[in-house]
Amino acid sequence: MDDKEIIAQLGEENVEFKKRIEQLEKSLTAALEINESHQKYNGKLQVRIAELERDNRILSKQISDHIKNHEDKFRKAGL
Repeated sequence: MDDKEIIAQLGEENVEFKKRIEQLEKSLTAALEINESHQKYNGKLQVRIAELERDNRILSKQISDHIKNHEDKFRKAGL
C-alpha cells in the first residue's frame, strides 16, 4: 500500500470517526436533557412526598386525639 492509499484510507476513517463523534454528542445531549427533566420531576415528587408525610402525621394525630376524646364510649361499646 503506497502513501496515497494510506492517506485516503485514513481520510475515510477520519470521516467515519467524525460521524460517530457527532452521533455520540447527539446521544449525550439527549441523555443530559432527559436527566435534567427527571431531576426536575424527582424534585416535584420529593416535595409531594413531604406534603403527604406531613398530612399523614396530622391525620394520625387527629385520629389519636379523637380516640382519646371518645375512649370511654369505645370501652362501653366493647371496642
